[in-house]
Amino acid sequence: MALAIALLVMLMASPLLGFVNAQNPINWALNKDYTSYSTQSFKSGSTLEFDYDKNSHNVLVVSKSDYDSCNANNPIQTFTDGKSVITLTQGAMYFICGIPGHCSQGGMKLQVNVGESGGSTPATPVTPPATPTPSGSGSGSTPATPAAPSPKDSSAAGGMSGAGHLMVGVSLVFGAFFALV
Repeated sequence: MALAIALLVMLMASPLLGFVNAQNPINWALNKDYTSYSTQSFKSGSTLEFDYDKNSHNVLVVSKSDYDSCNANNPIQTFTDGKSVITLTQGAMYFICGIPGHCSQGGMKLQVNVGESGGSTPATPVTPPATPTPSGSGSGSTPATPAAPSPKDSSAAGGMSGAGHLMVGVSLVFGAFFALV
């Protein structure tokens, strides 16, 4: 019984130890300021979840030059389902809305910098849920129209440092050991 309790405690604490990738909701809409995301560090393997009105917007993963010029003609991936979950890979990643004028005039462009999986992940609260409907290419997601909150730089554990992770891990090991003795 003690072993089962110790394992349950470890499973419950695993997000604090960074074993679970963070999801970062983005409310994808016109006239929002997404520039603060470019100053944050995201973990490789974590995700961005774009919520948007699939009848009015989309999410395109694009190159830096297409991001800079708001060119929607050469997307790397296209998402159109209203709730697009995109797994981040190391390096800079660029996203725009491909609807004419939404990127260049409506500000629907987002750049994120993705570090190694041991980096930090911004915590971005929020997100009115949208109903996903797969279509298009890529993962088949599409944006929603809510406001984008400014992300804060913190780890997936809500701002815990590496030393904090170590302390929690050591505490769990000792707790499990003494529960078995």
